[in-house]
Amino acid sequence: MKRAAMAAVVMGCTLISCRAPWTVRPIDANEPDTGSGRRFDAAAYAASIWESRVVPAALHAPDFAAAVRAGHPTLAKGIGRVLRIDAAGQRVLLDVAPYDGKPDAQLPTGGISGTALRDALPFIQFSQFVNQVDFAHAANALDSRAAAVASAALRGARLGTVLSFAGALDLSAGDGVPEIVPVVLTREPERP
Repeated sequence: MKRAAMAAVVMGCTLISCRAPWTVRPIDANEPDTGSGRRFDAAAYAASIWESRVVPAALHAPDFAAAVRAGHPTLAKGIGRVLRIDAAGQRVLLDVAPYDGKPDAQLPTGGISGTALRDALPFIQFSQFVNQVDFAHAANALDSRAAAVASAALRGARLGTVLSFAGALDLSAGDGVPEIVPVVLTREPERP
């Protein structure tokens, strides 16, 4: 009995005086903490790197055909002709030069989701973020910027419209047609 009482006293003193080697913080999924007391602003992060780093990286990407052979999310650039605009208006199918009349890539016209763009950019690493939530928010913010690029360039596009693109190549897109998450997307002048 005496030993049990002594063990309880020692255990109590130990628990009171010891600190855990970790910190427990509540998770607020809407406002991830950067660890410094400031909240991570994913939109500001994407805006801060878009023109200075994302666009130059996409413009220096390998040609579409070479990028397809990589087999993983990577950057790619090329020129394609609009073959089809799906009935729901959610994607445009492109025949990428050299033209053979078959769909080689697709461009989203609506929302973009996934991590292909973030994962294709070699200068974005998980270790730069405090947690997985911030890393995911960064991907979403980059996708939002890409969706704005697609929406502006594809407005009014029709069959035969020629587009030059640079962006992330997502080989996991449905229908076996790779998706381009556009960073730069411009219409080429129409030729008679």
